[in-house]
Amino acid sequence: MKRRSFVSLIVGTAAAWPLPLRALAQHARKIGILTTSPENDPEAARRIAALRQKLHDLGWIEGKEIQIDIRFAGTDPARLRSEATALVAAAQDAIVSTTSTTTRSLLDATRKLPIVAAVSGDPIELGFTKSLSHPTENVTGFTTFNETLAAKRFEILRELLPKMQRAALIWVAANPQQELLEKQTKKAAETLGTELISLPIKTATDIAPALTTAHDRAVAALIVAADPLTVANHRIIIEGCMAKRMPAMHSYVFEAKDGALISYGIDILDNYRRAAEYVDRILRGSKISDLPFQEPTRFTLAINIQTARTLGIKVPASLLSRADEVIE
Repeated sequence: MKRRSFVSLIVGTAAAWPLPLRALAQHARKIGILTTSPENDPEAARRIAALRQKLHDLGWIEGKEIQIDIRFAGTDPARLRSEATALVAAAQDAIVSTTSTTTRSLLDATRKLPIVAAVSGDPIELGFTKSLSHPTENVTGFTTFNETLAAKRFEILRELLPKMQRAALIWVAANPQQELLEKQTKKAAETLGTELISLPIKTATDIAPALTTAHDRAVAALIVAADPLTVANHRIIIEGCMAKRMPAMHSYVFEAKDGALISYGIDILDNYRRAAEYVDRILRGSKISDLPFQEPTRFTLAINIQTARTLGIKVPASLLSRADEVIE
């Protein structure tokens, strides 16, 4: 099991701090982070850096007011349970969860310590709370707004591929949130009169057969549901789609930068910064029940023009004009 603690010094003197912060700073507060990313994942590093920077901006300096314990659990369920249990045993003042999967593992380990979900599927459907405005368990956080995103992704694909009659969805069957997303995507497809081929996977070895099925069924496009498994293997999925000349819609900008045709989803760095704001409020005395679940406020559309050219797809000017990032 690997563990990291990050330490830095505060600028200024304790006498200059606001009184509430001076009182809190008598001992370092503990913040845990549980992620399914591998330790060397640069995107995970960027997300955690955004959270740490926001905490710093809010006056929490590592090694003085706070200590951060990051656990890189990967996607193995046994290790995820072990790391969740270890974080809880370390008596954190707050724990940041990075996926619906890590939130479930943390809730299985504690019903007392406050958990802030930087990224979460539908909290009510997943059983994390009975109320969005006043969380009923020890978790709150920021949702992925998947039902709306599922419909919007189909609208974007239809604009990009106006003759699209059939699409496929790769999703991870072991993730309860993915089950919800699969249902929401089917609903979005039906609304637009598009056939959806459902391609559930369990491990990385299922990716190649799923892509082959999509190709054999002559889908116009593939939608890749964002899960720790698919994100960790996004380059394999992108390369497989390119080899089969199959357009693919992903969730995150970095996937488009790595060669995916298009991505549309939440600004995940913004979610992590907002999670830091909730951690700040918890450390200053707020209760979870007073911190409502919130929907994302920023979405990012990215288009890889080089990939479009390779696939022989002409991107409409109307879509290019709305893109937040156009990758040449």
